[in-house]
Amino acid sequence: MQQGELTVTGQDNITIPLHGLPTKVEVFFKGHDIPIPCNPHHHDELEAEVNSSNTVLGRFVLKINWVVTGVREVVWRVFF
Repeated sequence: MQQGELTVTGQDNITIPLHGLPTKVEVFFKGHDIPIPCNPHHHDELEAEVNSSNTVLGRFVLKINWVVTGVREVVWRVFF
């Protein structure tokens, strides 16, 4: 398993090299059960996908995209 946490702001993305082809991926805002953002007119977004960065070498990457109105913590876990 690979896992980590990110502190994110604004709009951006990150690409994380993986140790192999995952069987399960979890990516979520830490404290996701808390209604954040407080202002209902703001919509924080989080997307994740696994891509093959080099099909010849069989390398895979996790790409996480976010759009947030403040500072958020993102938790990611990859299972093999």
